[in-house]
Amino acid sequence: MQKIFEGKVYDMIKKPDGLVFSYLEDVIDENVLVKFKMLDAKSGIITDIAKNVYLLTKFGSNYKPAVNLCDNFITVKAINLPSGKLFLCEKSGNCYLLDSDGSVLWNGIIIYHEDPPSDIALYDNCVWASFDKSNVLIRFNIVSMREELRIGGEKSPFCRPKGLFIEGNTAIVSNVGSKSLTKVNLSTYAVSEYYEFTQSVKSYIKVGVYEFVLLENGIFSF
Repeated sequence: MQKIFEGKVYDMIKKPDGLVFSYLEDVIDENVLVKFKMLDAKSGIITDIAKNVYLLTKFGSNYKPAVNLCDNFITVKAINLPSGKLFLCEKSGNCYLLDSDGSVLWNGIIIYHEDPPSDIALYDNCVWASFDKSNVLIRFNIVSMREELRIGGEKSPFCRPKGLFIEGNTAIVSNVGSKSLTKVNLSTYAVSEYYEFTQSVKSYIKVGVYEFVLLENGIFSF
């Protein structure tokens, strides 16, 4: 495993050739200074970027209405839909569906046992959400936002599932509790352990053949 960036990182956002991330630069008179960087997956080169580059990567062309709408543009989770629409989920579980022009098509709350989603991802026109305290993954219909399927629960293969990454028909769940990644086949719903770490793993991203995780003290590749 190789350390890519050391420090307090708030989130990682995938882009075609790498990722962008927000991080704690400094604390001045109790004010938190957040800055942004971009990583090229192949070369490993990290460069500073402006906030609008981060916002464009995370929210797409709807980034201005998204920033104006949500309470915190860093902690909010976002899915850029193929139709140009944007799905947002805030830490509280308050969610929005934005049209391509930035207008709000839907607004509602997603909660499971008083637990808001810790992360969201898109698969087969459905929104999947991980719930940290409840140890479950839940699939929601993108049109009605009704619950359709649940994986986990009282006897769960997950342990405080924080991050959720989906590529193809495979979901990779980042477990803060067990310090591990869990793999879920979304076609068969088979679950298997993927990788273990010595620190809590908060999120995972794969870019081509390159795999990255956000651990307690920074970003690593493995």
